Formats: sequence, C-alpha cells, structure tokens
Amino acid sequence: MIKQPLQLMFADTNRPFMQATTTFDGLDKVNWQQVSCLLLDAADITSAYAALVKLRQHTSPHCYLRPVVFVANTERHHGWQWHAADAVLVLQGEHLLDPALVPDNLETINRWIDNLPQQERGADGHLQVKVLRLLASRQSSAEPQATSSNYNGYVYPLLQPVFSLQDMGVMQTLGFLEQQNLLSATLFDRAHFCIHCDSAFLNFKETCVACGSHDLDVVELVHHFHCGFTADITRFKEGGDALICPKCDKHLRHIGVDYDKPSTVNKCRLCQHVSQDGNVVAKCFNCNCTTEAKFLDLRRINSYKLTSVGLNAAFYGLKTYFTDILESELQLLSLREFELFANVEAARIARYGKSQSALAIVRFVGLDKIHIELGSKAKQIFTELAGIFKTILRETDIITAYNESMFAILMPETNQNNAELALSRLQKAVEQLVSENFNRSLEIQQHALAVTSELQVRDALERFLNQ
Repeated sequence: MIKQPLQLMFADTNRPFMQATTTFDGLDKVNWQQVSCLLLDAADITSAYAALVKLRQHTSPHCYLRPVVFVANTERHHGWQWHAADAVLVLQGEHLLDPALVPDNLETINRWIDNLPQQERGADGHLQVKVLRLLASRQSSAEPQATSSNYNGYVYPLLQPVFSLQDMGVMQTLGFLEQQNLLSATLFDRAHFCIHCDSAFLNFKETCVACGSHDLDVVELVHHFHCGFTADITRFKEGGDALICPKCDKHLRHIGVDYDKPSTVNKCRLCQHVSQDGNVVAKCFNCNCTTEAKFLDLRRINSYKLTSVGLNAAFYGLKTYFTDILESELQLLSLREFELFANVEAARIARYGKSQSALAIVRFVGLDKIHIELGSKAKQIFTELAGIFKTILRETDIITAYNESMFAILMPETNQNNAELALSRLQKAVEQLVSENFNRSLEIQQHALAVTSELQVRDALERFLNQ
C-alpha cells in the first residue's frame, strides 16, 4: 500500500494544498496505514506550532509519532519552532503540493511505528515514554538550542511540543531519564539560572562591598615610587602636565620613572569606598529578584541520546511505580480481561434488569512529574495512593490501568450517583495526602457512567482521555 501525505486543517485561514485533508476531530477516524505524514500550513508559524503541540499531545502513538511537515510560503524561516517539525517544504501560490516533494526518509519513522508491539499501540499519556519514542522513531538525539523566546534560555525543538508549557519540564524529564540510564548525556553548555524562577536571563553587575550600590567607577590605582604612597588616581592633584602626590607634594611626571599604575579599583560614587573587587550580583529579568552570583544555580545544558536500555523502553513501554504497586495491592486486570468482565456485567444487567453497575474512570494529571521530581522517594507517595484505592474500593470492584496515569474501575451493584460519591471520596483523600505530605497539588479528573449493553469500555476511556 502506497502511503500519501494528509493535510491537517487546523484553522479557517489554512490554504488547501492537498486533496486529502482532515481536522483534529477527524484524527481518530484516520487510517494511519495509508498516511505517510501530516502536512501543516505554516504561513503563520505560531499557529502551525500550536497545532503541532496539540498533535504531539495526542494519546495514540500512531498520531503523536507521525511525521509532521511544515509547509511554508517563504524561504525565510526564523525561530526554533521551525525545527520542531520533521521537515519544512516551501510552496508559494495556490498550487497543490506534489507528494513527491515529501522527503523519503520520513518513511523510516512510519516503519518504526508499524513495528511497535500490538499491546504498545494503545493510548499513551506517559511523558517519559513519549520522549523516548520520539527520539527512537527519529533515530535522533535531543539537541538543545539557545533562544530568547523561552525564559530559561534553551529549548529542545523536537521534544518541546510534547510539553504544554515552555518551562523546565523538558530539562527535568531528560535529567530524570538520564538518572534511570535510559539516556546518556554530553555537555553542550553551562548556564546560570535564577534560583527563584529558573530564568536564564540575568543582568550581572558589580556592587559596592560597603553599601551595596552598583554606582561604581573603575579608576586607576597610582603608586608613587619615591614615598611609596598608593591610592586611586582621584586622590592625586593635577598640576599642569603632572600629578601631585598628596603625601609628599612631589610632582609625578613620568610613568615608569616617578610612578606606575599597578591595577584598577572600584570606587563607589555613593559612599566613596574603594575596593579591588566588587561584589557580583545578578538581577533576574523575569522575576526582578537579585541574587549574589555565588548562589546562582549553575547547570549543565546537555544533549542526550538513547541508551540500549532506553531504546528497549521506547519500544516495549515503561512501567511506573504506581502501576506496579497497584498491581500487587489490588490485582490489576489487563484491559482485555476488564472488558470481558464489563461485557458480562452488562449482559447480566440487561437480562435481569434488577440492579445497576457503574464504570468509574480516574486520571491523575501530572503523576509522571511526581516521579521525575521525587525520584526514588516517589515510591512512598505511590504506596500511600495505592492504600487509598484499597480503602475506598470494595473487594468486589475490579480495576485496570488504561495507561500509566488513568484507571478504570468496574463497580458492580453500584449506580452512577454512588460511583460518583466514591470517586469524590477518592479525590479528597488523594488531595489531602499530596498537599499535607508533599507540599504540592495533583490534578485529578474523574467520571462515572452506567454500565449498559451499549457500553464500549475502550471507546469510553479514549473519549475521556481526549476530552
């Protein structure tokens, strides 16, 4: 089967340059086996990049890993956003794009996606796995690029669209994956960061060691050979073509004979204090905080490439502490087994009509970030989270993990309202645990629906994840 490019129409102003088009609402209906790449109109690079971010945050590997090509209307491409796509083509005018112009090497990405094990082609909301898979499918490394558009000074163009915010998320994730031996790092640069807001845009200046003022003059130091008097040049009077020593009143006419200038010093205009070295501070352009230079956060800016362990994790997936702990504490079922139980329960309800059951869905947004921030200590919070699940759920409830942060619970003999009450208790207990013990918040999304003969578990989970 010959694959063809597909244009994603993401705005009313997009110019059509392919006959085959789709929208974001139509992505779930696309036959990806027939798509070689997604084309985005990049006449407005800001809008095109926003569309790319939305694509990379899709849950299906068939979608978020698909090659993306920006189609520009000019040869001038300024800004790191252009490097976030897999290729850039130029098409001027209102002509249709010749599919032959699409680079042939993009097909290697599609082959990598097609070779994913069947069980790994489902929904994937795990940031670490997405990062590993983007690098593996492109056979690429994560290369930083300096930029003034991001307050921390650097971006990783290929990976940045996976993250909704331009913050330290990419660097933190890459650092975590390095700690897990999934990536290896090579020094690219070193940079100072504000300890208050992580900004790399700092104004370094010397200040007076006596009063803290930065109103300093750099003046020359004069040493009179005859009497040995040494002071800054402003202390010496001017007498015609010579300086006059304030100690012995002799004229200093010839440098190297009468005197020398061994160095320069800082003289404060505010308090007149003279010192050899000023106190270096940095004022942050982002938060306006001032910090002594010695207290700034000096970090390595690395480029990263996959290790053999990381390549294996990209291909076969990466389990989290939480899934492992829940599996041991609550006997997690596979999604296929869960669907069979749900179908049996739906058939029982339809036949006898005497009871109600519910499907509860809960998603922890940012669960993977806790793993990144806390490292090995994350096991503690995940164990306590599993304990909350075990306390609130009944022994008759059945649970499965749809991905690393979203779980489905089948609640027999429970109507939709009671299922919502159970989810509310679960949410309050989790929020209390996280806020009291870890001084942070964890967003929880939840939903309950009645089990009926029309219920398709996988479809319900996918709709909830993409809503």
